[in-house]
Amino acid sequence: MKKIFLLVALVASTFTFAQTGYVDAEFLLSKMPEVSAAETQLKNFANNLQVEITKAENNANARFQDLVKESQKPGITDARKQELEKQAQQLEGTLNTEKQGAELKLSMRRNELMEPIYAKLNAAISKVAKAKGFKIIVSVGSVLFAEDSVNITDAVKADMGL
Repeated sequence: MKKIFLLVALVASTFTFAQTGYVDAEFLLSKMPEVSAAETQLKNFANNLQVEITKAENNANARFQDLVKESQKPGITDARKQELEKQAQQLEGTLNTEKQGAELKLSMRRNELMEPIYAKLNAAISKVAKAKGFKIIVSVGSVLFAEDSVNITDAVKADMGL
């Protein structure tokens, strides 16, 4: 009985592997015109964020220099120095928060732009995979060896009109 079960399991696993194909999604993404348009929009967005951060840095540096000058005035009390030090630390914290916010905005914008592109690619991959009878499609990066007959990259490229 164990031999029959082992034979059935071996045949089933062979059948599953026979229904597995692969695709080079990175190659397909590089051919999609939507990607270059999204990259251009993202670059412009990043440049705008950089302008805002540079402005914030310049303002923070000017305020920091004012704090330093004030702390070096003769006759300044220790309490006032501590208050100025606290203001400098708060200024640094605010600037770091603004930088982190800009990074988050950039990441969210990237996801917003790329999500429909990935959806379009995944739909094309799914369509071709189903038409060719594949149950599983993996990324070419995770394939150590496979015959070209299970590579659906060209079929997906053709389906997408690339």
